[in-house]
Order: sequence, then structure tokens, then C-alpha cells
Amino acid sequence: MATPCEDFTVDALLDHLFGSIASIGKALDVTVADQPSATPEARIADAAQTTLEAFRARGTEGALDMGFAELPATLVANILNLELLVHAWDFATATGQELSVSPALSDYVLGLARNTISPQMRGKSFAAETLVDESAASMGRLVAFTGRQVAGL
Repeated sequence: MATPCEDFTVDALLDHLFGSIASIGKALDVTVADQPSATPEARIADAAQTTLEAFRARGTEGALDMGFAELPATLVANILNLELLVHAWDFATATGQELSVSPALSDYVLGLARNTISPQMRGKSFAAETLVDESAASMGRLVAFTGRQVAGL
């Protein structure tokens, strides 16, 4: 089943999200156990819990070795927030579900996205920003900023 995240099926997106969370966990010196037979929600929630607990214990000072580069821990935390919320929207949209998110949360993550996604990342990790009406809800503006087509917004 296709998702709004270009080139990913639902299963591939689930594996991508798990891999992102596990990579951040590895940078935090924890092993994130994979449970591929668990429900998608349980698989991601368990992985996220391990990684978030490690982040809470470590804090966001300094840098993390992500394997491909040393990144400020605050930037890695921003990436984790983006991955979790934007891909939750991808999954909900692909499976015909509605994602109910507090505007305060989506506004916050939109701010993180604007500070995290540089023009150099467009065409690599993120597609070009798509257009939505200025009056669109912040979740719609967030997913448009990350390059998704937002129907009806």
C-alpha cells in the first residue's frame, strides 16, 4: 500500500521509521530491540520508548555520532520529533485513518522542521515544500513543508 511519503509502501515506511529510531538509539548507546511480529503501533512505541528514555537520561547537550556525521544532540532530538509526527500522518493517510493532533504540538514540530530542514536537504531527505493555504491547520502546513501533497488543504 502506497503512502504520502514518496517511494515508500506502508511496510517500507514502518521499517524506515523503526530504523531511524534505532539509529538514534544507537547514537545514544542503547540497543533498540526490533519486534517485527508486533503490531506496527507496538513496534514503534517500544522502539521510541527505549530511545526517548536514553535521550532523557543523556540530555541534549553536545553532539551525537550518527555514523554519517556528528550532529548536535538538539538537532537529533528535532529529527526524532519530525520522524514520529510526520510519519504518523503518513501512516494515517495511507490507511484511511484520521490523525488527531493538538495544534500546539503540530505548531511546535512545524517550528522544529523550519529550523531543521535546510534547502540542501530538499531532493535528498525531503521533497520540495508543497503549497497549502495560509489558513491551513498547522498539521497540514507541517506535512506540506516536508514535501507531501495535502488533499483538501
